[in-house]
Amino acid sequence: MGRMLMTDQHHNLDTMVRDSLREKIISGELDGGFHLSELKISKEYNVSRTPVREALCALAADGLVEMVPHRGAFVTHVPASTKVDQLQAYSLFIGLAAKLAAEKASIEALMDIESAFAFAQNDSMASADYLAKLEAAMKMMERAAGSSTISEAISMVQRRTNMRELWATAMGQKKEMNNQLGLLLGALKRKKGDAAEKTMRTLAMLAINSWMAARKVQVSAEAPVEMPTYSRTRAVQKQIGAL
Repeated sequence: MGRMLMTDQHHNLDTMVRDSLREKIISGELDGGFHLSELKISKEYNVSRTPVREALCALAADGLVEMVPHRGAFVTHVPASTKVDQLQAYSLFIGLAAKLAAEKASIEALMDIESAFAFAQNDSMASADYLAKLEAAMKMMERAAGSSTISEAISMVQRRTNMRELWATAMGQKKEMNNQLGLLLGALKRKKGDAAEKTMRTLAMLAINSWMAARKVQVSAEAPVEMPTYSRTRAVQKQIGAL
């Protein structure tokens, strides 16, 4: 019993450190190339180095951290082209979730989804509340799809990307977003899978294009996607030189 309690506490510490670091990385608070010192992190969170090490390994598995032999852990530098690729993949996955939700959701689930989408009719809702309700509605639609594979794929992208920031960049087009959400809800209620998928992808691409425009991101279709590597960033080189 005591060992089980210690294991649970250790897991909780690991999760706490991992989630906190993940938020700092995807929000941009920790830039690509930043050296993640196990000692400094353990002191900051007042934990031993073991949960810190496990948290870093988990983040490395998600591609957010690079473990460099004999150097330590560094925040992965992710090129704009890779971020756009991740977001475009998200539009595909969430589109498939909408299609399956339309085709498979029960009447009860569709009623719940309709209630969840009601926020799109309130033009005066504060942005923070709007984004929270949008996130909840997307999650409910995803669950209604009933596909663990698609949910895993969506979660994979969400672990690497600040989804709240993505949707926030489209708030200047809230009227168009609400229009697309209304069309999406209509397709879901009529069980039109193809229409639901197309509308959901249109909605996601609206946000993606807004995100790209806000950051002046331009990705050439012919340009190869650069794989992140610690040695390509001056920040990492500087950190390594200081070790």
